[in-house]
Amino acid sequence: MRVIPCLLFVLLAKDVRGEARGPVFVLEPPHKLDFSNSSGGWLDCSAAGQPAPMITWLAADGSPAMEVPGVRRILLNGTLVLLPFPAAAFRQDVHSTTYRCLAENSAGRVVSRTVQVRAVVSQAYQALAEAVPAVRGCTAILRCVLPSFVKEFVRIVSWLQEPSFYIYPSLQGDGKFHMLPTGELLIHGVDSNDQYPSYRCRTMHRLTRQVVTSSSTLIRIIPENRMPVPPLIVEHSATVHVVQDEGAVLVCAAQGCPAPDIRWYRIPTSGRQPLSIPSGEVGGRARAIGPLLALEGAGPEDAGMYRCSANNSAGAAGAELRLVVSTPLRVNLSPGVQTVELGATAEFHCDAGPEEAVAGITWLKDGRLVAGGTGRRLLVRPVRREDKGMYQCVARSDEGVTAQAAAELTLGDAPPSLLYSFIEQTMQPGPSVSLKCSAAGNPTPSIEWRLDGFALPPTDIANRIHIGQYVTVHGDVISHINISHVAVEDGGEYSCSAKNRAGGASHAARLNVYGLPYVRPMPKVTAVAGETLYIKCPVAGYPIEDIRWERNGRELPVDLRQKVFPNGTLAIRHVQKPTDAGMYTCTARNKQGHSSRRNGEITVIVPPKISPFSVERSFHLGERATLTCSVVRGDPPLVITWLRDGSTLSPSTVSINQVDPFNSILLIESLSPEHNGNYSCRASNQASTVTHTQRITVNVPPSIEPFSFQEGLSEGMRTRTICGVSSGDPPISVTWLKDGAPIANDNLVNVSTLDSFSSLLNIKQLVAQHSGDYTCVASNLAAVVRFTATLSVKVPPKWVVEPVDTNAPRGRHVMIQCQADGVPTPTVTWKKARGSKSGDYEELRGGSSTWGAQYKLLSNGSLLLQHVKEDHEGFYLCQASNGIGEGIGKVIQLHVNSAPYFAVQSKLVSVRKGETAELKCDVSGDAPINVVWLKGKEIVAASSNYRYNTKQEMIPSGVSFTLQIMSAEGSDAGSYYCQATNVYGRDQQLVQLAVQEPPASPNAVEMIMVSSRSSSVQWKPGSAGDVTQYFVQYLQEGIPWDQARVNTVSGGAHSIVLEPLQPATRYIVRVTAQGPAGRSAPSPDLRFTTQAQKPAGPPLQVSVTALSSTTVVISWSPPRQELQHGTISGYNVGVKLASGASNGFNFTSVPVDTEEGRGTLLVSNLRKFSRYLVVVQAINQEGAGPLSEPVAATTLEDVPSKPPQDVRCVALSPQSIQVSWQPPPSANIHGLLQGYKLIYELAELASTHASSAPESRQTTALTIVLQGLARHSNYTVQVAAITGIGDGPLCRPIYCKTAEDVPGAPRDIKVIASGPQTLLVSWLPPSTPRGSITGYTLHTRLLLPGSQQAPSDMQPSPRALPPGANSFELNGLRTGVEYQFWVSASTRVGDGPGSRIVSSVPSGRVPAKIASFGQQIIQPWRTSVTLPCIAVGLPTFSREWSKGNSLLSRDEASRAYITDSGALRIDSITRDDEGNYSCHVHNSEGADRILYKITVQVPPAAPSLYISGSTSSSVVLHWKAGDTGGAPLTGFSLHFRPTNGDWEELSLPRYINTYELKDLRCGSEYQIFLTAHGLVGSSPASSQVTVRTQGSVPGRPPLSANSQIVQSNSTSVLVRLHNWPDGGCPLSKFELFYKQAGSDHWNTVLGNMQHLQRRHLIFGLSPATMYDLKVVAFNVAGQSANEFSFTTLTLEGEMASPELIQKNMGQKPFYTEMKIVLPLLAAFLAVISAAVAFCLCWKNKGDPQGGKECQDERDNKHNSEHQREQYYATIHKAALQAADKIPESAEDISPYATFHLAETVPRHAQPSPGSLLHSFIYHEQATTEGCASPPSHSVMNVYGKRRRSGSIAGNSARLTIKGKKGFDSEEYNSPSDSDPDQVISSRTESSNQLDGRQRPTHNFMYHGAASSTSSDLSPTSDQKSLPRRGKGNRNRWIGVPTPGVRPAQRAPTPSSGLRPHNVAETPFYQSLRPPPYPSELSEAECDIDTLKKLKLRASSSLWSRPSGANGAPEDFSIAV
Repeated sequence: MRVIPCLLFVLLAKDVRGEARGPVFVLEPPHKLDFSNSSGGWLDCSAAGQPAPMITWLAADGSPAMEVPGVRRILLNGTLVLLPFPAAAFRQDVHSTTYRCLAENSAGRVVSRTVQVRAVVSQAYQALAEAVPAVRGCTAILRCVLPSFVKEFVRIVSWLQEPSFYIYPSLQGDGKFHMLPTGELLIHGVDSNDQYPSYRCRTMHRLTRQVVTSSSTLIRIIPENRMPVPPLIVEHSATVHVVQDEGAVLVCAAQGCPAPDIRWYRIPTSGRQPLSIPSGEVGGRARAIGPLLALEGAGPEDAGMYRCSANNSAGAAGAELRLVVSTPLRVNLSPGVQTVELGATAEFHCDAGPEEAVAGITWLKDGRLVAGGTGRRLLVRPVRREDKGMYQCVARSDEGVTAQAAAELTLGDAPPSLLYSFIEQTMQPGPSVSLKCSAAGNPTPSIEWRLDGFALPPTDIANRIHIGQYVTVHGDVISHINISHVAVEDGGEYSCSAKNRAGGASHAARLNVYGLPYVRPMPKVTAVAGETLYIKCPVAGYPIEDIRWERNGRELPVDLRQKVFPNGTLAIRHVQKPTDAGMYTCTARNKQGHSSRRNGEITVIVPPKISPFSVERSFHLGERATLTCSVVRGDPPLVITWLRDGSTLSPSTVSINQVDPFNSILLIESLSPEHNGNYSCRASNQASTVTHTQRITVNVPPSIEPFSFQEGLSEGMRTRTICGVSSGDPPISVTWLKDGAPIANDNLVNVSTLDSFSSLLNIKQLVAQHSGDYTCVASNLAAVVRFTATLSVKVPPKWVVEPVDTNAPRGRHVMIQCQADGVPTPTVTWKKARGSKSGDYEELRGGSSTWGAQYKLLSNGSLLLQHVKEDHEGFYLCQASNGIGEGIGKVIQLHVNSAPYFAVQSKLVSVRKGETAELKCDVSGDAPINVVWLKGKEIVAASSNYRYNTKQEMIPSGVSFTLQIMSAEGSDAGSYYCQATNVYGRDQQLVQLAVQEPPASPNAVEMIMVSSRSSSVQWKPGSAGDVTQYFVQYLQEGIPWDQARVNTVSGGAHSIVLEPLQPATRYIVRVTAQGPAGRSAPSPDLRFTTQAQKPAGPPLQVSVTALSSTTVVISWSPPRQELQHGTISGYNVGVKLASGASNGFNFTSVPVDTEEGRGTLLVSNLRKFSRYLVVVQAINQEGAGPLSEPVAATTLEDVPSKPPQDVRCVALSPQSIQVSWQPPPSANIHGLLQGYKLIYELAELASTHASSAPESRQTTALTIVLQGLARHSNYTVQVAAITGIGDGPLCRPIYCKTAEDVPGAPRDIKVIASGPQTLLVSWLPPSTPRGSITGYTLHTRLLLPGSQQAPSDMQPSPRALPPGANSFELNGLRTGVEYQFWVSASTRVGDGPGSRIVSSVPSGRVPAKIASFGQQIIQPWRTSVTLPCIAVGLPTFSREWSKGNSLLSRDEASRAYITDSGALRIDSITRDDEGNYSCHVHNSEGADRILYKITVQVPPAAPSLYISGSTSSSVVLHWKAGDTGGAPLTGFSLHFRPTNGDWEELSLPRYINTYELKDLRCGSEYQIFLTAHGLVGSSPASSQVTVRTQGSVPGRPPLSANSQIVQSNSTSVLVRLHNWPDGGCPLSKFELFYKQAGSDHWNTVLGNMQHLQRRHLIFGLSPATMYDLKVVAFNVAGQSANEFSFTTLTLEGEMASPELIQKNMGQKPFYTEMKIVLPLLAAFLAVISAAVAFCLCWKNKGDPQGGKECQDERDNKHNSEHQREQYYATIHKAALQAADKIPESAEDISPYATFHLAETVPRHAQPSPGSLLHSFIYHEQATTEGCASPPSHSVMNVYGKRRRSGSIAGNSARLTIKGKKGFDSEEYNSPSDSDPDQVISSRTESSNQLDGRQRPTHNFMYHGAASSTSSDLSPTSDQKSLPRRGKGNRNRWIGVPTPGVRPAQRAPTPSSGLRPHNVAETPFYQSLRPPPYPSELSEAECDIDTLKKLKLRASSSLWSRPSGANGAPEDFSIAV
C-alpha cells in the first residue's frame, strides 16, 4: 500500500507538466520612463503562463533589483515602484539607470525590453508670455516662452484672456482667436479694443501635473500703415516628429497686411514641381486649415518636405517644413509554439521591421544570449532535451530602443524506451544483488517495480530491499532495486514498467534463489466484471516442479473461462461477480515433494454505466440550461464529476447539485459565450471510469463598434463612415436608418456592404438636409442591436431680419432688429464705428465700461439701446458668423434728436468781495440754441448795467454762455437762471451767487497727548469769523511742506488726533483756517517726537552662507527705517534644524556693531551636511520685533565620520574573495554617498615591500569580488565610504584567507648515493605551498640500458611520505641501473606539479655528498638560527664550517658553534653575524660544498623629520626613512605636543612620507618627533623639531587710524574696533578701560564679555578733558594692550584749547608724574654704570686678555667706520624712494661686528636632519599682511654661539646685534662691488629695512651656512656683521633684557636645553639649527600670496607673522 502515494504524485506531476506553458508578457514595460522626484514613478509588468510566472526585475548589470527601503519597492503583482525622494537622495544606480522585467516559470523565462529610467528633479519655473506687435486689422501672435531646462516636460494647455476667458487649442479656431497645437495664440483682425485685455498662457508639467500661469502681456498695435505690408513667417515648425498612425500638425504662422493667404504644398523627392494641397479634406486624412496642415494617422508615405506659402498684395513669403514619421519597432517570432521530437531540427523565423529601423538582432534562450544568434533565422539542430524552453528575438534600433517577441520550444511526446534492463539470475542465499532499469521518453517517464505482478514497496520491514530512482541531466530515468543478504523468499519474477502519457514499456526476468518452495502472502486482488483477470502465484524457492490453483477444495480450471499457465499464472476470462469472487489457494511443490501454499482473496467490482442525456436545441444569451447525469449501473463508491472541454468545471461559473450517489444535475443560470463547449459527465469507481459528452451552443448577439462623423463638416464637403460588427454569431444583417427611417440610395447617399460584418455609408456632397441621426442596425438569431451617430452639416448664416437705419429722440429706448440663421446657430455681434464715419469699429460687449447698462444684446441678436443720447448716434455694424464661410454683416445709421439740456440743473458760485464773478452755463442740444439770463423774473443784459458782460463760445458738448459781474458786491448775491431754447424744446439752469471774505490764522497750537502711533493737537481760532473748516498739516522733519499730509476738521472743532504716525519720529504740525472767502495763513510750526515702539518689521537681506561642514555665517541688514520704531540695539538670531520643524529656534543675541546696523554671526558646531533654518529678530529699547522669514541653508558636505558597518568577507576560490558590507549610519554619511573604497593587502608583510601602498578598489555596490589574489594567503581588508569631499574613515581591518589550492613544485631536489645499493633523495618544500602540506609523493622511474623506460610491472610504486619529510632513503636498489626521481607535494585540494627530475646510478663508490641545500636565510636579531649540513660518504668523511674565508670551531661557549649533527648553530644573532657561511665535506671518493647567506633583521633607524610648511591651524611634515634594518616597515608614530603641553600620538601608515597635522592652535609653538616601526621592533625617536603655527597676538592699528578708532563728543566717545589687526588669528573679544589723563585708576567699560563687539559708546565724560583709553584685544595666541589718548569737545561741540584742557585737568607736582621720574632714575643709574665700567677697564688695562677685549673694541670701531662707508655706497645704488630719509651723519648708523665660524665642529653638534631648510630674518613694522608677514617667535632662538677667529672655506655665519628700543639706529647690509652675491641681501635687507618706521626689538639675525655642494640656496656667501653703535648708551650683550620685550622673546626657553650667552663667550657652530621653512618666494609669488590672503582672509603656509608685545616692532621671516 505504500506505493499508492508515490503513484498519485507521479500522476499529478504528469498532469501539471502536461499543461505547462511558457511565460508570455501580457503587459510589457515601456522603453522609457521619466518621472518627477516629487511624485515618484512605477513600472508595470505582468505575464501569463502555466504555472503562473514569477516576476522579478533586473538592474543594469543583470543582477536582481532588490528593494531599497524608502527608495525602491517591488509589489507582489510585479510592479516596480520608485518612491518620491528629495533631491539630495538622488541615486544614480536607482533613479538614472536601466531595468528589465524577467518572467519565469518551470517552462522557461523571458526578459522584457530595456527600460531607460530617468528621474527629473522638480524645479520651479516661470513662463513668460510675449506678443509680436501687429498692425491694426491684421493678426497678432502671442508666444509662451519656457525655460530650456523644463521645456521638454512642459506643454502649453490654454491661454487666458483676463479675467476669465479661456482659449484652448483647436485646428480651426473661432474666427477671432485661434490657439495652435504648438501653443501660439493667433488673434485675427486686431483693433484698438484688443490692446486693453491682458493675456496669460497656462502650462502644465507632464510629470508633476503642476499648472503654472505666465506673466501677463498686452498686444501692442503698430500705428496703422496705409501701405501694404508683405507677409513674414513669424512661426513655423521646422521639423515635426511623430510616430506612425499618430496625428501630425504642421504650423506656419505669418503676419502681413492685408492678412496673407496661406497655401500648402507637398515637395516630391524626385525634384518635380511641388504639389498643392487644397484647403479642406484630401483623402480623408490631410486638411489644410490656414496656418495649419493636419494629417490624421500619419504613415511613412506622409514623411518628407512640405512648403507653406503666404501671399498678399504686397508680396509673398514661404518656409519649408520636414515631417519625420518614425515607425515603431515590431517583432514577430514564428512559430509561437513549436513542438519537436528529440534529435530533430527546430527553426524559428524573426520578422523585425521596419527594415531600415532595425540596427541589429540578437537571440535569447531563457533570458540568456544565444551564441552566434544574430540573423533573422535560428536553427536548433539536433534538438536535445536541454534545448526546450523560451526563445526570444530582440531587435534594436540605432537610438537604443528595443523590441522583442517570444516563442516556446517544447519536446514532442515520445513513449518510453528501455535503455538498460536486467537479466535472469540464479544464486544462493546470502549475497547482495542489484537490479537496474533505465528508460528515456518525453515527458520524463516514471518506473514502477513489481514482484510476481504485485507492487513492491520502496523498502521492506527488514530494511533489506531498497528501491531508488533518479533523473540524469539528459532526462533519462534510472531506477534500481538493491537487495542485501538475498533470502529464499526474495526469489520470483521481477518486472520494471516505464510509463508516461505517450505509452509504456516493461521488462521482466526471474531471480532464482536456491531453497524450498515458499509462497508469499497475496494481497486482496480486485477484478473488474466482464474483463479478464490475470493473477500470478508469488512463489519463491528454486527449483520448483509445479504450481497449482484451487478453489473450495477443487483444482482449477473447472470451466472454459479459467486457465492455469505453467509459470503459475491463473487467467479468468469475462469475470463474473457472483461466481468468481472468493478465496483462492496457490500450491507450489519441488521434486523432493516439499510444498508451500497460500490463500488469496479476489473481489469483483462492477464498472459504472451512464444513462445517455442530450439537449434538443441551441441556447440564446442569458437563457438557463440543465443537464442531468444518471449512473444506472456500477458498484459504490461512485464519484461523479463534470468537465467542459476536458477540464474540470469550476463551481463559480456553474451550479452542480449531487442529488444522490447515482444522480448529478448541472445548472447554468445565465448562458454567455464563455459557456460554449462540450460538457462531460464522468463516473468512476475502483473498477473503471466512463464518460458521456453533450455539446452546448450559445448564440451570441452582434456587437457594433462605435463610430462617429468627423467634426467641421459643411455644405459641399463629403463624408463616409463604417459600421463594423465586432462580435456576434453569423449570419448577421446590417442596415442603416436616418432619423428612424430606412435610407434609400440616391445620387448623394450610398450604402455599400464591405464584408459580412461591415457596411459603408458614403455621402458624396453634403447639404443641410443631411443633418440628423444615423443608426446602424445589426441583427442575427440572438438579437437586434443599434448604434446611432449624429451628423451635423454646417450651413453659413443668412438674414432672417436685416437691420435698417433708425431715428430716435434723446432719452428714449430704441431697438435695432438683427436676426440670422445657419448651422451651427450663428453668433451675432454688434460693433459701433469710432467717430462720425463708418470704417473703424469697436465691438459692443456686455459689461463694457464705455456703455455700461445703456444697451442690451438680446438673445435673437437685436440691439436694445436705453435712454439714448448723442454719443449713441453713429454707424452700427451687425455681423453674423458661425465659422462657416465668411459670415454676413450690415451697417446702419442711428440718428438722435436732442432738445436743449444741462448736465446739472443747479450750481453754486462763490466769489470774494471786490473780485469779478463769472456765471457760466454749458448747454447741449441740437443747434441753433438761444440763451437768456434772468435774475428773478428780470432779464440780465449788458445794456442794463455797466458791470455786466456776456459772452458765448462753442464747446465739444454744445454751447457755453457766460455772465460776468465785475467788482462783485453783496447786492449781487442771489439766484440767476440760464434759459435755453431750440426747435425741439427748452430747459433752464439755476446759478446761485455768493460773495464772501477769508478768516484769520489759528493760534495757541499745542500738543496735549503724544504716543507712539498718534498725537492730539489743539488750537484756538484766530477770530470769530465764519470758519467752515480747519486744515491740519503735518509731516516728518526734513520733508518739504508740499509733501505734507493734511487732515480736515469742521469749523466748530479745535482739536484733532493725528494718526497713524511712525514711532520714534520727529514731526512738525501747523493749522490753517478755511472760510467761505478763502484760507487763512498757517499757524506757527509745532515740533514733537513720537514715542518708541517695538520694531514692526523684520531684518532684511538675511543670508546664510556655509563656510564648512559645521560652520555657517549669517548676515543681515536692519529693518526698513520706517519700521524700526526706535534705535536698533541688537538682534536675536535663531537657528534650528529644518528636519526638526516642531523644535524651537536656538537664539543668540548679537549687539549692533556697525554704523549701518548690519550684522553678522558665525555659527559653529553644526551638524554636517544638514539643512538649517535661520531667523533674525531686531531689538530696540521697547523690545523685540517680528521674526524674519526663515532662510534655509545646508552645511557643506564632508567625508563620512563612520566607516561602513558589518564588513564581512568569504573566500570564493584560491585567488578571489568576496567582501560585503552595509552603509554607514545615515547620520554619519555627511553628504551624498558616491560609493565605497576598499583597501586590501597581504597580511604577511615579509613578502612585500614596506613602501608599497596597499591596493584599492572603488565601487558603488555593497559587495565586491577581489580577483587575482595570492593563493591561500591572508589578506587585510578595510572599507571606507566616499562622498564628494573624499574618503571617510576606514573600518577596522578584517582578515580573510583565500582558499587552498594545489601546491607548487618543490623548490629543489637532489639524489646522492648513501651506500652501494642505497640512494638518498632530499628536497626543499615548495616556495608556494598554497595551503597546508598534507604529504609528499616520491616518484621513481627505472631505466633499462639505453635509457629506455622499464616495463610497468618493473617500475616501483610511488611512495607517499608525511608532510614533515624532506628526505627519503631507498634501499635494495640494483647496482649499475639508472633511477630517476621527482617529488610532488599535496594539499587537501590535490597533488601539485612534480619537481625537476634527478637521476642517479647506484655503485660501489660513495663519495662525500651533502643532502642539505644551501639557501638565503632571513632571521630577526636576538634569535637563534641552525644551518643543517646532512652529509653521507664512505669512507667516513670530514666536515668543515667557515664564514667567508675563516674556519669556525666547535666551541659551544661561543655564540656560533657546530652541533653533534654537524649543523652550525648561532645564538642571539646580531647584525655582525651577517654573511656567507659554507659547509664543506670531503673523503677519498669526493667532496661537496653548500653555501648559506644570512641576513639579520634589526629594528629600523630613526627617520629624518622636516617641516615643509605651516598655516594658522596646520603643519605639513615630511620625513625620510632611515635604514629599515633589513625588514619591511609596518608604520610610523607621530608624537606632538604644544609647548609645555601633553604629548599626543598619531599612527601613520608605512607607505606615506608626508602628512599634514591639522586642527592646531593658531600662533602656538609645537614640538614634534617621529618613530618608525618594523617587523622586529621600533626605531629611536627622530630629532625633535619645533614649529610655530602662523599667527600671533593681536597687533596695533597704524597711527593714521587713531582718528577712525576714537571719535569723541562733549560727554561721550565712540570707539570703533572694526579694523583692528588680528595678528593672523581670529579675534575672540575686547576689553576696554578708560581714565582721566594723569589718573591711576582705570574705569572698566567692557569687561570679560565673550561676544566680539566692535562698536562701543562711553558715556558720562567731562567736556574739554583729556582721557586715556586702553584696548585689550584677545585671540587664541594671546592678548595685546594698546593705549590711546583723546580729548572731549566743549559743550558747544568745538575743539578745546590747551589752556582749557590744562585747567580742567588740574596741576600736579612733577614728582607724581612717572613719565618724568623714570627717565631721571634711568639716567642716574646709567651714570653709575658708566663709572663702574671705566674703573674696571682701567684696572684690566695691563691684563693681556683685557687688552684683547679693548683691542676688539678698537677693531669694531674701525670696522664700523668701514661699514658706514659701505652703507652710504649702497644707499646711492639702491634707488630708494624719495620719501625715504637718508642719515645725515655717520653717528646715525650703527656699525657691524664680524664673527667667523670654527674650523672644527664637535661631534655632539652634528647637523640636524632638519637643517636642509634655512631662514634669514629681516626687521619690519608688522602692520600689513602678505609677503611682509613676520615669522613665529620660535625662529628667534639662537642655539649655542661662540665668537672665534678664522673662517672655514668660504662658509660663514653672521650674528647681527640690532639696535634696541631707545637706540636711534637703523640697519643696512651693503654689498661690496667685488662680491656680487651680496646683491641678494641688499634687496631683502636694504630696501625693506629702510621702509620700516619703528625700531626693532629682537636681538639678532641668523643666516644659514652657504656651501658649494649643498642643494640649499644661501642668500650670502661671505657675510660680515658688525655691532651697531647708536646715540647714547650701547648694549652689546645678548642676555640683557630689552625694554618692553618679554623674556620668552629674548632668549631660548629652558626646554631647549640651552642657556643664554653673551657675545664674548657664545660658541658658534657650522651646524646652527635654523628654523624650518619651505622655500624662497619670488616677488610674483609674494604678490599672489598677498592677493589670496586679502580675498580669503587666510594665512599663507609660507609666512608667519607674530606681533611683538605691547605693539613693539616685529621680525619677518622668509623661508629659503
